[in-house]
Amino acid sequence: MKLNLLRLWTGPLPIEELFPGDRKINPLLHWFIHPLKRRIAKYYLLILQNVFGLKVVALTGSAGKTTTSNLLYSVLNLVGSTIKTSDSTTTTYNLPTTILKCTPSTKFLILEMGVEYKGDMDFYCWLAKPDIGVFLNVSSVHSAFLGSLDDIKTEKYNLFNYSKISLTPDKFPKVISSKISQSLTSQIKCQTLNDQLVINLPLLGTHFAQNVSAVIAVCLKLGIPLQFIKQGLETSSPPLHRMNVIYSKNGNIILDDSYNANPLSVNESLKTLSEVSKIKKLTPVFVFGQMNELGQYEKADHEKIGVEVKKIGVKKLFCIGPATKSTIQAAGFGKYYDSSDSLFSNLKKFETENSDLVILIKGSHSWHLEKLVSLLTS
Repeated sequence: MKLNLLRLWTGPLPIEELFPGDRKINPLLHWFIHPLKRRIAKYYLLILQNVFGLKVVALTGSAGKTTTSNLLYSVLNLVGSTIKTSDSTTTTYNLPTTILKCTPSTKFLILEMGVEYKGDMDFYCWLAKPDIGVFLNVSSVHSAFLGSLDDIKTEKYNLFNYSKISLTPDKFPKVISSKISQSLTSQIKCQTLNDQLVINLPLLGTHFAQNVSAVIAVCLKLGIPLQFIKQGLETSSPPLHRMNVIYSKNGNIILDDSYNANPLSVNESLKTLSEVSKIKKLTPVFVFGQMNELGQYEKADHEKIGVEVKKIGVKKLFCIGPATKSTIQAAGFGKYYDSSDSLFSNLKKFETENSDLVILIKGSHSWHLEKLVSLLTS
């Protein structure tokens, strides 16, 4: 009863968010400023939706939310003023901030709804009722808090209890083909109801086909003409540290995917590494930072990455984070580093001595591998 009364003020936060345990909080922010901000954002959004016709698109999934959000923004902003989730701050705090950026002239609002605890989705949708809810995929990310894959999927699927229109991958336009070009962009062909849409996407990776397909599905539901969909997708740009193609001072290709990592995204990035190495006839190198918050799946998921590394023919493997020892063991080769400094100095030396490399850099955000990218390119 006392908890329910408290949530009348704070909103229906999961217990882990309401009482964050060992995490330090600012009592004024936690118990007064943030709850007040949520209330203002919630009722402001209701006015924007019901009076001014704002359309809300909510995205959930274990991987690809930010990429899909950026691609969708690129299309919708051609049609009308669009606001999207601006960064990867904890969703609990980010949603109200993003909502309050809208004005009565805003036509579309894109919200990423990444779940971490049971009850997160109920809270998000208490705050913002989506006109269109989109589910992308599921993997073991956040299983440390959410439990099994079925539990994770159930939590994400709660989005559809609040959405007017629900979109899952089986409802996306069919991807006919997806390939990487010599210029390291992606050509993706999708089948809509009456047309084949060919997109020359300025992002690297055949796995972006699903993101493109999801964007097309949303845009068709919103009545966006195909010419705007194509134009928006082809003029989009990748988010920072998410499969960016850059070159080291030594001329080697760096695939900077250092922002974050989970089993789905790592596997797809490895496929891209393999494709690029074949297209450019270069030696594939993988720098891997441990995937966090995998709970019961941690050892098995890191072993699976090792199997994939061996399968695609990676020639050199650099690892950091205790769980990556399982990756090295499964791959049958690789070097483990117990500090960022030792990893950085050894990779820098190796890269300087070789000029025929394509290096994929990927790991969970806590390993700060973006600093390694800066070291190799500055």
